[in-house]
Amino acid sequence: MKKYIYILFASLGLLASCEEEVVRYDDQTGPAYLRFSSPNIDLPVVFDSTAEIDIPVLVSTLSDVDRTVAVNVVTTGAENEATPDQYSVGNTVTIPANSYRGILPFTGIDNGIDIGETKTVTLEINEISGDAGADLDSFSTTTVSLFQVCPVDPDFFIGEYQLTTTVPGIFGIDTFEGGIVTLQQGESSSDARKFSAFVYPAFGTYGPFTFNFTLVCGTVLVASGQDTGIGCGANTRLGPSATTGGYEAGDDSVLVIDFLDDEGGGSCGAETPASITLTKI
Repeated sequence: MKKYIYILFASLGLLASCEEEVVRYDDQTGPAYLRFSSPNIDLPVVFDSTAEIDIPVLVSTLSDVDRTVAVNVVTTGAENEATPDQYSVGNTVTIPANSYRGILPFTGIDNGIDIGETKTVTLEINEISGDAGADLDSFSTTTVSLFQVCPVDPDFFIGEYQLTTTVPGIFGIDTFEGGIVTLQQGESSSDARKFSAFVYPAFGTYGPFTFNFTLVCGTVLVASGQDTGIGCGANTRLGPSATTGGYEAGDDSVLVIDFLDDEGGGSCGAETPASITLTKI
C-alpha cells in the first residue's frame, strides 16, 4: 500500500486564505532520501575495554527487496581524530525489504585514549544500492565521539592489603610501616580510597596517619598537602609525584602508589619520590 506525504503551503490574501497542495511524495517510487539518525553520537568506552553501539541509517522509500547502503570513514585531519586501531566499523548497511531503517554496528576501542581526551570518527553515507540520484542531506554524515570512562565498583580495592615499600622516602627510609593495612572508601568521591598506617618507623612510632588517594582509569592520584604529623621542625607533607603508579583494569589484587615524601621540601629540606605496593590478602 502506498503512503503519501503532503506538503501544504498557505497562500495569504487580504480578505481570504486558501491551501494549495504543491508536493505529493510517494515512498515507493519517489527519490530516496538518506541520512543517519543523528549528526553527533557520544560513545563512552570503559578504560582498557571496548564499547559497542548500533547506528541507525534511515531511508525515505520502501522496497520489496533488501537494499545496501555504502558508508565510509571520512579523514578530516582533525587533531583529535581517532586512529583505525581505536574503532571498528563496517562499510555497508543492509536495509531489509519493506523497511525504512538499517543498522550500522560500531565499536569503540580504548587503545591509547587518555583521561579527559575525546577521539572522533566521522562517517559518511555514499549511496544506496548503486542509486547515484539518492539525496544526501546534512544528516548524511555523523561524528562519533569516543571518550574514556572509568567506573569503580564499591568493593574495588576495599579490604586488607599487605603494604610493602618499593622506593624509600626521605633519608632513604620507609615512609610507611610495612604490614597489613585496610583500604576503605574515601570521603571525597566514590572512587576515593584511604588507609591508616604509622609513618617513619625508623624514627619510632608516629601516627597512625590517614593517607588519601583516588583511583582514576588505571592510575592513582595522590592528594596534595597530606600532613604526616611529624617532621624536621615543621611537619612533612605527602603529595603527588611526577609518576602515578597504577593497577590493572578489573583487577584489585595489586596497587602501586607513587608519591612525594616531604612535598615541596618544606620540612626536611628536599622532597623525595617514594613508592609503595599494596597486595591483596
